[in-house]
Amino acid sequence: MSDRIQYPVPWDQVYSLWPHVANGTRRNVDDFSGKIVAKMQPGPLYQGLENLPESPRFVLVANHYQRKGLWIIHVASALTQAIANRYGRDIDPPVHWMVTANWPPIRIGPFKFSSPGDILLPKVANALSCFPVSFQGNNPAYTASTLKRILKASESLARPIGIFPEGVAGSAGKLTDPLPGVDRFMALLAKRGWPALPAGVSEDGRFIIRFGKLVEASEIAAAPNAAALLMGRVADLIHPTR
Repeated sequence: MSDRIQYPVPWDQVYSLWPHVANGTRRNVDDFSGKIVAKMQPGPLYQGLENLPESPRFVLVANHYQRKGLWIIHVASALTQAIANRYGRDIDPPVHWMVTANWPPIRIGPFKFSSPGDILLPKVANALSCFPVSFQGNNPAYTASTLKRILKASESLARPIGIFPEGVAGSAGKLTDPLPGVDRFMALLAKRGWPALPAGVSEDGRFIIRFGKLVEASEIAAAPNAAALLMGRVADLIHPTR
């Protein structure tokens, strides 16, 4: 592998969120992600774009590729732009991402305090039209409420739902197990007719994003573990010769 890429934090776009966070309004996600990708040098290399299906109603499943010097926002933005390029820019957001917007409490000795992120992160998620879920095991009721909202919204959404099944535990170059509950969630979406499109993210001097074949809803619904099935397809894209 060649030298690892280093993408700076897109502070200008982060700052562009604050008026929306303060006022409860929405930032245009296509514009936000497009400006981030435009500054990524070298830009991402997309492979398998021909696998993007005719209908944009699918779950986009990718590995959580993040490390020092490379933020998950770069990955999400690159994936979002691929979707916008394929399905048009008449509907925003191009992808409804599921994001972690709640963190474990801060502990100091015997004392426990809520994380400031519990207030800020859901507002950021709203500004980017994301579906916020809690840190693993931290607030199950919060996550359950969001998942119910997604399932209801799935009846009318006209663009993909994006998910990193590993959550924040995932890191660059190493796949981890899907979070508890992802299996059941994917199965429920499949029963509502939503197939899934796997995307493998890796790097070799630049981002490489490989889109795989669509996994039909019937196959997901019948799988003993839907999350394991889909992460297996993602792994095949990261290691295509394994």
